[in-house]
Amino acid sequence: MDGFSKYHFKDLGESEDIVMVLHRNWFYLLQQFFLVFLIAGIFFGSLIFIPQYFPDFLSGVDRPVLLFAQNFFMLALWIYSFLIWVDYYFDIWIITNERIINIEQKGMFTRKVSEMTYAKIQDISTEVVGFIPTIINFGDVKVQTAGENENFVFRTISDPYHVKNILAEMQKKSKTSSTERFGEMIKEKIQGE
Repeated sequence: MDGFSKYHFKDLGESEDIVMVLHRNWFYLLQQFFLVFLIAGIFFGSLIFIPQYFPDFLSGVDRPVLLFAQNFFMLALWIYSFLIWVDYYFDIWIITNERIINIEQKGMFTRKVSEMTYAKIQDISTEVVGFIPTIINFGDVKVQTAGENENFVFRTISDPYHVKNILAEMQKKSKTSSTERFGEMIKEKIQGE
């Protein structure tokens, strides 16, 4: 727990330790901001080139109206950028020695927190699609459960193969410890008779 001492979660059990805390890969954030940079570049480029090449284009428009439109556009772009950052920063997956916790931020005021114990896991798969994700080493890890329980998807995380191995190891340890507890219960029951 030394590397994760800066994380504080009130719902951790007494014997529960944080194994890993995951965020999305930095390239996901860059992809999301690419559109913002492109729109901002076109906007600022048009502010420079339209008056130079088309001086009569804005002659009938009042300057305060133009400034209001520019400021409104920049504010909308800033808010959109902020929402991208909030979604990136507050989407967190926590792997402990007892369970997986998924904290998913949806917009500014909606957060979904779900958890899954290792006993409910049926399959763990990794998906890395594309040239850049393969080179940078990021992708999705899908944790499938039995029944109507929701499947977990660790989206665009760094080193998905390593994360899959850690989850498989934690699942194996969980099965071993539950088998040992069950054996001890049977042993106590037999000795009690």
